Amino acid sequence: MKKIFPAFLGLGLIFALTGCTLSLFSTPAPSPTPLILPTPTQIPPSATPAAPAATATLSLPTLTPGAPPVATNAIIPTAPGGILPGVPSGPYGVILVTSTDVLYVRSGPGAGNSIIGSFASTATNVMRTGPSSLVAGSLWVQVQNPSGGTGWVNSNYLTEYVAPAAFCADAKASALVANLANALKSSNGELLASLVSPAHGMTVHLWIREKGITFDREHARWVFTSTYPNNWGIQPGSGAQATGSFHEAVLPKLLDVLNAPAPGYTLSCDSVQVGGASYDTSWPAIYANVNFYSLNKPGPAGNELSWRTILVGVEYINGQPYVFSLIQLEWEP
Repeated sequence: MKKIFPAFLGLGLIFALTGCTLSLFSTPAPSPTPLILPTPTQIPPSATPAAPAATATLSLPTLTPGAPPVATNAIIPTAPGGILPGVPSGPYGVILVTSTDVLYVRSGPGAGNSIIGSFASTATNVMRTGPSSLVAGSLWVQVQNPSGGTGWVNSNYLTEYVAPAAFCADAKASALVANLANALKSSNGELLASLVSPAHGMTVHLWIREKGITFDREHARWVFTSTYPNNWGIQPGSGAQATGSFHEAVLPKLLDVLNAPAPGYTLSCDSVQVGGASYDTSWPAIYANVNFYSLNKPGPAGNELSWRTILVGVEYINGQPYVFSLIQLEWEP
């Protein structure tokens, strides 16, 4: 399982299937009304790219943030699982569990209770029965046990399950990606923060095979101004550790896609689009039940290997989509 670490320490030890220490924060304000962006070419899964849609004029609101927070090694406040306590609901999908592991069902809330069942890392049939309990900062919820009866799981390893077909047809999800592009292109921290998942934050991977760094909403607000040198993992080719702030190390690569000259980038749903690679570019297994959009900027003729792709993971909370992850892909030697 995944344990959420500070925004500035990255993800690590994400697969230990014991209780996770999370802190609560207040319910976030609703996201702003979706803005209208010029629409890139959209490609449904296994479909031929469609012609670019008509564009529209975009007007950004003026937002004035306060002073940025000081970098800290403290656990980032995170709402546990984004699941309302005391409400029977479902289905939920398992997330943040490796393909060789399982999510344990326990006899009571808390990692110290006996194991009475399990869900596969790709399970999409987790149903809540209603009761919940906060144990050591983690919200545990009672679920229908696949082995019979009921049991308890740590809700941090659950997300609302949305079938790929429903996700790709959801205008709210495509609007979310448009708003994300808007926030990144304008370095609008307030807008970005409103789009980040209040349950699991936004995990950013500079390279798909390296660890991600998770930003909660508060820290996402300052990624455009913070100079904290995050460790993004081993740089392909050189083998050196890659360090730097989000706006120094990650943002330029994202803007390379978002500001691509005509014909720009293509947008595909639940399908990774790349221009050729020497490594595995598939959607990470631990995010199996998180839907995503792929934004691919192809390389021009004669320089085809200069392609770049952004994968935007989307998590639903009470039916509303939020940014769960950002993954950058490029040609690696």
